[in-house]
Amino acid sequence: MEIKSLLLFVSTLLLLAACSSQHNPAPVISLSTKVATPQNLTVIEGNEYIVQKGDTLFAIAFYSGNDYQYLSKINNIPAPYIITKGQLIRLKADVNNQDINKNIAPEQGERKLSKIQVDHTKQQAYGVNKKEIHRKNQDKKQIASNNTDIKAKAIKDWIWPAIGTHTIATVGDDGSKRGLDIKGRLGTEIKASAKGKVVYAGNALKGYGNLIIIKHNDEYLSAYAHNEAILVREQMYVKQGQKIATMGSSGASDVMLHFEIRKKGKSVDPFRYLPKQ
Repeated sequence: MEIKSLLLFVSTLLLLAACSSQHNPAPVISLSTKVATPQNLTVIEGNEYIVQKGDTLFAIAFYSGNDYQYLSKINNIPAPYIITKGQLIRLKADVNNQDINKNIAPEQGERKLSKIQVDHTKQQAYGVNKKEIHRKNQDKKQIASNNTDIKAKAIKDWIWPAIGTHTIATVGDDGSKRGLDIKGRLGTEIKASAKGKVVYAGNALKGYGNLIIIKHNDEYLSAYAHNEAILVREQMYVKQGQKIATMGSSGASDVMLHFEIRKKGKSVDPFRYLPKQ
């Protein structure tokens, strides 16, 4: 009887533990550290950058905290975005060249139109296309609203991007945490840690495999590397918690998610932003 009672007691404890683990999954079961790779430590600062051997426009954008399409536009670099060693890349637009017509004075003797004349000219210009112009203006306002939301609103809360069995903190030589690796199962759901705009989705950055980069505002980017499948496209707005990829091993030796939060291009300690477990 005693043996049966003991076996029943042990079985009950194991059953309770199993039920508890099913209902309370946690992204961190055990934590260890590893030295960050050179890619995790790279940061590009300033308003200009000289291309080095092996650089890509995608990498320069990521390490400087920019959108590669923005850099391609202000530097007149068309797809497939080929750059060469020694090339000067501007990281910020030259404000002196924007809308230079604003600085041109009207010709001498130019007559100023009255309000009635201006209104009449507008009506002639609109004609039968007035509805179409109104629709385009509304579209522009919506895009501007989305961009303002991304730029102006601070990120109040972040969430863990995935659930795994083991989390490794990557650290720099100074001991500061620069990112984390969440090891898990192939196909595990990867979620956006905060809302934002997808500014990169591809595999052009060496050492990151299939990578997604989300811009949250003018300061913060988050990166999701080594994915099996990418489920979002560039220039797409995503919500916090939205499924953006599945966990894989692209560019890595193990199935994992490498996750980084970058502030103005510099990788920062993600544990300062993610909720404690």
